[in-house]
Amino acid sequence: MNSFSINRFGRTLRWLQNTNFRMMLAWFVGMVLLVFMGEMIAYSLMKGLDPDYMIRRIADFGTAVMYISSLAMISCFVLSIRDKRKRVGFLMLPSSNLEKYLSLVIYASVIWICCIFLAMVVGDSLRMAWFWVRDIYGYTYEGLSRAVMINGELVYWYSSALPRLLDNLNPFPTYSSEYYSIDTLFLVMKYVIVSSFLLWMHSLYTLGGTLLRKYAFVTTSLLFILCLVLFIKSMHYFELNMFQIHHEQGHAFSGEIGTVAYVLAVLLPLLSAFNYWASYRIFKGFQLITNKWLNYDFHK
Repeated sequence: MNSFSINRFGRTLRWLQNTNFRMMLAWFVGMVLLVFMGEMIAYSLMKGLDPDYMIRRIADFGTAVMYISSLAMISCFVLSIRDKRKRVGFLMLPSSNLEKYLSLVIYASVIWICCIFLAMVVGDSLRMAWFWVRDIYGYTYEGLSRAVMINGELVYWYSSALPRLLDNLNPFPTYSSEYYSIDTLFLVMKYVIVSSFLLWMHSLYTLGGTLLRKYAFVTTSLLFILCLVLFIKSMHYFELNMFQIHHEQGHAFSGEIGTVAYVLAVLLPLLSAFNYWASYRIFKGFQLITNKWLNYDFHK
């Protein structure tokens, strides 16, 4: 089968969901408990402070959990067919290699990440319900105020941390027109660089998860950190800048785009395309019995 069929792709994706439903449910419940207990521990450590501070720290904690768990799922996307029985069933499905590959990528990159986010919503809702019940039944907060006023809004101990979590997860911050009057090209290039970087990061973890059979997340993360360190060291050594904003009386009035930004705008998509191509090529060579450490036989 050389042609791509949406119908076969959907059936393959549904097969992955059905066969891994129990594992996903177990991870979902565990993540809910992790978020709830983490937020309760945060309260016990910060109850001497105001509720806004606690909620901001909870949002920071949730952001770290979201990023780490999402990258872990992407790098372990073949884990859903690691079992020999599941791998036999998956490889024998009446769908093309591309359909199988995309179903695995979508399953790990979209469905699993949505599941993680939903678990964080439920865990945070449990914390909100706990504090709301305490509040309506008149339990005191060790002499602390019930709420604080932040930017014209009351923040309670049972307020949600999700708005701040979404702000943290947003890779494209909103620039206020009051402080930023920079030309459009500067902002567009920043969006292009951030998008290209996220795409490259996804492709790198996808390639690591395809190639490595064990410790894919740890090994890929070490490589990712090494690449970042080398890049930052090179920027400092050669005194290069990607973006430079010029201020006048506290207002940004102009922005300068460095040569590195233009290079990365071209290089990162090319590296991403190579990573996806290499990942797909490795996937096409999947066998029932593979190397102890790798999913690909370089000697064949």
